Amino acid sequence: MLEGIKGVSTYAANVDNAFLIVTLITLFLFIVTIGSMLYFVYRYRSSKNAPEETKNIKHYTPIEIAWTVIPTILMMIVFYFGLESLRVQRTMPNDTESTIVKVLAQRWSWQFEYANGKKTNELTIPVNTKIKLLMTAPKDDVLHSFFVPAFRAKEDIVPGQITKLWFNVDTKGRYDIQCAEYCGTRHSFMRSFVNAVSKEEFNDFLNPPKKEEQKSGLDLINENGCTGCHSLDGVRLVGPTFKDTYNKEVVIIENGVKKTIKKDENYLKNSILKPKSQVVDTYPNIMPSFEGRLEDKDLEIILNFLKGEKEKKEPEASGLEIIQNNGCTGCHSLDGIRVVGPTFKGIYNRDTSILRDGKKLNIKANEKYLINSIINPKEDVVETYPNIMPPFKDILKEEEVKAIIKYFKGLK
Repeated sequence: MLEGIKGVSTYAANVDNAFLIVTLITLFLFIVTIGSMLYFVYRYRSSKNAPEETKNIKHYTPIEIAWTVIPTILMMIVFYFGLESLRVQRTMPNDTESTIVKVLAQRWSWQFEYANGKKTNELTIPVNTKIKLLMTAPKDDVLHSFFVPAFRAKEDIVPGQITKLWFNVDTKGRYDIQCAEYCGTRHSFMRSFVNAVSKEEFNDFLNPPKKEEQKSGLDLINENGCTGCHSLDGVRLVGPTFKDTYNKEVVIIENGVKKTIKKDENYLKNSILKPKSQVVDTYPNIMPSFEGRLEDKDLEIILNFLKGEKEKKEPEASGLEIIQNNGCTGCHSLDGIRVVGPTFKGIYNRDTSILRDGKKLNIKANEKYLINSIINPKEDVVETYPNIMPPFKDILKEEEVKAIIKYFKGLK
């Protein structure tokens, strides 16, 4: 079942009722219109009614009143329910009775800032509390739209302006955030999540009981939406990859003149704070400035990360996160349900029928088979499933593949 399909905000029922009323009225008009047409086609068919015997009725007051009054009543019903749902959504609660969160939307990421200055790339909120979002985008960005289907909440975000949206969620859970306004190349990747938690969990989130560890360079890069445009693995996206970027020779355009320079620390720092002064050739000049948005210590941590300096502690890769980040769950379920590809549930050492070179073989999905199915999936295709999975040979690192296999072994 889709998370929040029934609506989990206090005004979701109003929105659903408005859509239901419009759907029922439209269905009623469809049945009346098409039904009448079919009836007249049958009742007054030419084989039973000679043209010379057909009366030419020019005026019939009851019908004319009916087709004027009835649609007017139906229109007013739609207007009432539509206005009522809109009124609830657009009546903003007072700041004193709300939890206020600032939202920054930019190509192609979300950033959420709380009252105490904490910033995250996912929105965490307490249930049964009025949440008020103050949303904006950088002046040199484009239009975005904050949309949470489970809340029935959507509002456009305009560069350089502040738009507002509020909701009150009554059910704990994790809900999708999508950008509902086409905003360029990576529009479909501009998604995040709302984590609706208890008030106690929210307080712990804002003010952890113990001192938080210093964020890593990767944490800060993700938090500030950098990976929306820059890859970490060498793949070309909207902006240059971060992989092996330090001291690499690059052609830039400065004041309209092409230059070849090395990406030293000064260049990297300038590219973060004043990105439009030196733009890498063949890439669009669209990166926003982070001057005034990053603290000096955070900037230093990011620079050290880009320089390739190892941080004290690197978390072990999560197999689940890797398969989710690489879109595997778009074709493979985790709960046994059959979708485009075989389910991951119980996959390790499962008896499997495959097609190899056109021949059917019965094998066990052991570690060797699973690794090969990730790296070269077209060699052994599970019977009755389409041969459409792309290879991940040059996409996943060896340790990432191992983390996936480890996850599969524990997914019973």
